Amino acid sequence: MIRRLGIIGDLHGEHERLETALDWFAGRKLDALVCTGDVADGRGCINRSCALLRDAGVVTVAGNHDRWLLDDRVRHVEGAHHLSDLDDEALAFLQALPATQSIATVAGSLLLCHGVGDNDMAKVWPGTTRSRIERSHKLDDLLGSGAHRFLVNGHMHFRVLIDFAQLLLINAGTLKGDHAGISIVDFESGSVSAYDVSDGRTPTRVAEHSLAPAPGRRVWRDTQEFDGDWQPVMLYA
Repeated sequence: MIRRLGIIGDLHGEHERLETALDWFAGRKLDALVCTGDVADGRGCINRSCALLRDAGVVTVAGNHDRWLLDDRVRHVEGAHHLSDLDDEALAFLQALPATQSIATVAGSLLLCHGVGDNDMAKVWPGTTRSRIERSHKLDDLLGSGAHRFLVNGHMHFRVLIDFAQLLLINAGTLKGDHAGISIVDFESGSVSAYDVSDGRTPTRVAEHSLAPAPGRRVWRDTQEFDGDWQPVMLYA
């Protein structure tokens, strides 16, 4: 039963930032580490990225970029890796990644995935005045099942909490770009803390929120209720 969980978002080959994060996580008394996938496609080394995740025992799921790499598709994306870049160990690691992983925590079951469930392209976003609403029938089905209390995903590269009546969605963000970061969820204390790693130095805490909705946090029944009228609970400074 997981009490404290370290969360790594979409990796995109950022092996140097990953190594920094893993070294820092090692001193945080965590029960497990997870990663939302998209190990492939970025400026760093795909083989080193896979080796670091494997050797640290990070529970990792496959993202759409990993699927595309293995299928030798969509190789026009920026920083694309290729099958010829993979050593045997990295190839085996990527081929073995599941689409989802269920994790038992002291506060309830957690579903780890890249998009929503086995759909690695699905997005979930209640919408704002400057961004469109992204609904998900797949997530609505998960909400209806009551099988999970938490869902940790990536794909959107934006660390945020989205509150539903029966489930808390935690988007893990990414290690790519100028707003790279990681998070720690403490299920016993009921909090999630976010850390910035974009400067390449020791992770710096930039935000902390309760896992339970605080006053003012919008709680949705399901994604069909999304109307853009909310204040995002961001895991950023």
